[in-house]
Amino acid sequence: MNAHLIKEQMKEEIRTEIEMGGEIERIKDLSGQFIDGYLPIYNADVIQEWQQMPHEYTDRGALDLGSDESIGIIGRMSLDLWLYYSDLFFEVMEELEGASV
Repeated sequence: MNAHLIKEQMKEEIRTEIEMGGEIERIKDLSGQFIDGYLPIYNADVIQEWQQMPHEYTDRGALDLGSDESIGIIGRMSLDLWLYYSDLFFEVMEELEGASV
């Protein structure tokens, strides 16, 4: 899935959360749960998503999140994706805050 589609899904999910009474700060505090929901589960999907993400995220996950090579290549790719989706999430939050939802 491309970044635009992921961001649009995140916007819709966050808007829905706000409409249901969620506060921006609380949503930010729960960012990990939102991000986890976008991570692919199946190895083939992890590989496909990883290949589509910007290359500046390649091998950043293990470094930034503090993991070693014992998690395997799919685990490392998932960490890279988590960082990428995290950045997308906070971009969406900034856009929504700027637009006053």
